[in-house]
Amino acid sequence: MSTDSWRVQLELPADTRFLHVIRLTAAGAAAEAGLDAEEVEDVKIAVDELSSVAIAAATPGGDLRLRFTAEPGSLRIDGSVPTVDPLAVDEMGEAILSATVDRHTCAAGAPGGFELVKSHRGR
Repeated sequence: MSTDSWRVQLELPADTRFLHVIRLTAAGAAAEAGLDAEEVEDVKIAVDELSSVAIAAATPGGDLRLRFTAEPGSLRIDGSVPTVDPLAVDEMGEAILSATVDRHTCAAGAPGGFELVKSHRGR
């Protein structure tokens, strides 16, 4: 398990065609942060869910910005996209996020912002 702190940033069109790029980046970041295989899958599911919500709410032509930050014991993903209204996660999305990550929020600092945190098991 790595104890290094680091950050990776990703900016891409707010378009569902790029969800696979987001999932691949999330998987690599989670693995590099020392999460186990099950935790990596959880991160992929959660970032896909919140990115999909952000893309659906995005202003046409806007870019989705993601920042993956590894800290001792966890991986945090912050995202933002230009929107008119705050992001809203439906009941099913909330259930998915609650089952896969330790913490998640929408509208973190901006109408189209979100954050999710996955900690190593047992921490």
